[in-house]
Formats: sequence, structure tokens, C-alpha cells
Amino acid sequence: MKIAIITDGNNELGLGHVYQSLTLANALKEQSSKSLRINFMTKSDEGICQFIHSSGYDVEHFDHDELIFEKLQLDQPDRIIFDKLDVSPCFAAKIKEILKIKLIISTNLTEANRYADIAVFPDFGSNFKNIVNKNYLTGRVEFFGLKYWLLRPEFYAFKKKVKTHNDTIKNIMLMFGGSDPANLSTFVLRELLQIDFEFNILLVLGSAFNHTKELSSILDKNKISQSKVSIVNNITNVAEEMYKSDVVFASPGLSFSEALVVGTPVVGFHQNEPQRKEYADVLPTLGLDDLYKLPLIIKNKSFVFPDDPLIQSMEIGEGKDEIINAILN
Repeated sequence: MKIAIITDGNNELGLGHVYQSLTLANALKEQSSKSLRINFMTKSDEGICQFIHSSGYDVEHFDHDELIFEKLQLDQPDRIIFDKLDVSPCFAAKIKEILKIKLIISTNLTEANRYADIAVFPDFGSNFKNIVNKNYLTGRVEFFGLKYWLLRPEFYAFKKKVKTHNDTIKNIMLMFGGSDPANLSTFVLRELLQIDFEFNILLVLGSAFNHTKELSSILDKNKISQSKVSIVNNITNVAEEMYKSDVVFASPGLSFSEALVVGTPVVGFHQNEPQRKEYADVLPTLGLDDLYKLPLIIKNKSFVFPDDPLIQSMEIGEGKDEIINAILN
């Protein structure tokens, strides 16, 4: 079976979709009883191509969708998988109408989803309920809910470990996505540095973070803070660092879910109004206007805890086999 995976990543998009695509590719190879040939296709730069190639997969760069389509028409893979936010509806329609190849689209925000034989929506559209919709006439399948995040193996490994929660919150991890458009990294850090307590703060910056001047200014103004700050880019041991933390501050999305899977409580911070609304009725998040609440939130441990019955019912990341089976069969 030949599978083409189309994904993108760069300083603006971050690497989230690339990592997720590689996780999917590895899972497909592990669970398939057939011989699989998986090729990656991307419009991203040479750095992304090298990263995918170093992970053990063939990858080709294309300047635009028309060239990708021509290559797909030539190769005739058995499955085409998109993992990106901005799949072109016209491109997806051409695949279905001309190539007639089984099409899988994951975590996409465009109308292209309606052309997919399998569509995966792990973070939106179901009010955090795990739902599988199957049309038995067409065979189309839709997966909704946090159960259908495809997590890297290390997160499942740390999930099996027994984690004890400290009475005092000392180790705090901040992780607000690839670009952090609301600059939560700077403003949340400022609030923590002004709290009269000695925290160990690990700030993880994404590849597209462009608020370094503001961040540096906050660090300079708070040199006398009791807390210690470590700032890292391109972190590779995310699961381990999340596991070692007493709490993770994260924006809604994959990182939020990953922390809960490894057993660490979370405080959510929305980047915009749509994110706030999406989470509001189930897992309320904080905005920039709410940062004054942080001292009391930390003192009272007003976090989202992994052992909360609601979180347990979400079965975060436990639907991988269902997705793999749907793709391969």
C-alpha cells in the first residue's frame, strides 16, 4: 500500500502538524500487517524536508498545490492524508473527482473537510464529546473529540508512570504554542515573577515567537524576583518536562491535552475570543485581563486535574487505533 502524507510547517505555522504527521506515519507502519510505502509531500522549506527525512521518510518539496496534484496523479497512492490547517477545498475536490483516491484530512479548518472520506477533528466541533459519525452509504467517517489526538509514544509512556502531586506548587511550565500571538509568554511570566515565592519556571517558546523584546524587558525589570526562569526553544523532551512540572500553563489545543495525559494539572489561557468560547462551557480559560487571579489560583490549586471525572471521560489520545484502522481498511 502506498500512502502520501501532505503537511506543512515553518516559523509561522510551527511544527505541530509535522510532528503529528510523523506520529501518524509511525503508527501506520507499526499497526499495518501489509507492506507500506509512506512518502511525505510539503510546500515547506529545506529545513522541514531535512527534519522529515531524518525521521526515516522520503519527502519531496513542491512550490504549489498544482505540482503536488501532478505528482499524486503520477504516483497513484492508495491513500492521501492531509494534516494541516489550510487544505484548499479546490485541491481536495480535484483529488476526489479526478483521482478518486481515499482521502483523509486531519485538524483542518477549511471547507475541504467535506471532501474527505475520513475527517479528524480532535479539538473542535463536538463540545468535547467523543463522537464517531459514519455514513454507511458512502463510507465517510468523522472523528470528533480529544480522544482522537494522535500523541507521540512518549506521552503514553509517561501516562503509565505513577505521579505524586506536591502540596506546594514550585515547578511551573509555560507553553503557549508556536507563535503565541497574544504574547501570553511575556505577560504570564511577568505576573509569576511578581509573586512573592520562589518558582522554577520553564518557558517553552515556539519557533514563530516574535515578542523577544517585550520578553527581555520583563526579565530585566524583574531581576530581583525570587523565581528562576529557564527559557528553551525547539524542546524535544516535552513529555518529560511536563511530567516533572507541578502545573502546566498552556493555550487550548494539543499541549493542553498532552499535559493532562502525562498526569500534570493544567491552567488554560486562550489566545483569542473564539478559543475562549470553544472552551468556556467545559474547561474555562484565562485571558490577559484575568492574570491578576494567578496568585489565588496557584494558592488554591484551581487547576484542571487529570483525575477529574470529566477529563477521564474524554479519553484523551485513546482513539489512535480507531483512526489507523479506518485509514488502512
